[in-house]
Amino acid sequence: MIAVFVLGLTGSLGHCATMCGGVAVLLARRGVAEGWHWLLAQFGRVSSYAILGTLAGWAGQGLAQGMDMGGEHAAHSGPMLETAGSSVLASLGVWQGGLALVTAVLAFYMALAMLGRVPSPELVFVRVTRLWGKLMRRLTIQKSIEQAGPLTAFGLGMAWGFLPCGLVLAALLVAAAAGSPLLGGLTMLVFGLSTLPLTWGMGLLARRPDWQTAVPHLRLVGAMAVVLFGVQMSLRGLAIWGWVSHLHVGSVMLW
Repeated sequence: MIAVFVLGLTGSLGHCATMCGGVAVLLARRGVAEGWHWLLAQFGRVSSYAILGTLAGWAGQGLAQGMDMGGEHAAHSGPMLETAGSSVLASLGVWQGGLALVTAVLAFYMALAMLGRVPSPELVFVRVTRLWGKLMRRLTIQKSIEQAGPLTAFGLGMAWGFLPCGLVLAALLVAAAAGSPLLGGLTMLVFGLSTLPLTWGMGLLARRPDWQTAVPHLRLVGAMAVVLFGVQMSLRGLAIWGWVSHLHVGSVMLW
């Protein structure tokens, strides 16, 4: 969970500062850009992440159990295959190590996308993103001079959380590797909380006409941070497979 906390806190510097800035502008149209309205919207967004993390953990658990059952079946199908299914931990290690490496590849791609070297991974979901944008524009049309109510602010935040995002996808892979719905949900909860400082700042910047040029240096800082996250996940995956050694600092495992 430390890894996803660092990913959310640092990765949001370069990614959320640009992608979610427009979302903050849309929310400002309904008066959901400051105060407790903004807090409710953030709570809704983090709640969406927790829901997605629970589903990812459930899917990861199911896949891991499927691999275990396959190994046990192989172990009972003949003496020659007994070693293949002798260890549940071995099959879990293959799954978790592979997922860590996939997460690392996605992190490296995200860093390049932040720097404009490759297309943003969100383009894969371009149709979904367009539909999401149309829905949000309709929901944020100011129909009266009154601010959005508590439920509306929370609902808009939840809609925000379901926006297709490469950074969220990387965190969801970590949640899936957690191997259980509870741990998956907690992983994404930690990720969501780690993005609060930057998204809170974007709510303040959204009220400025020059918000798009206010934080140009954040892209580079965020990209460098995401690269470090990718290196960490690469080493973690290789360590799970036994190719390198795990590194511990006290009771904390860095990889």
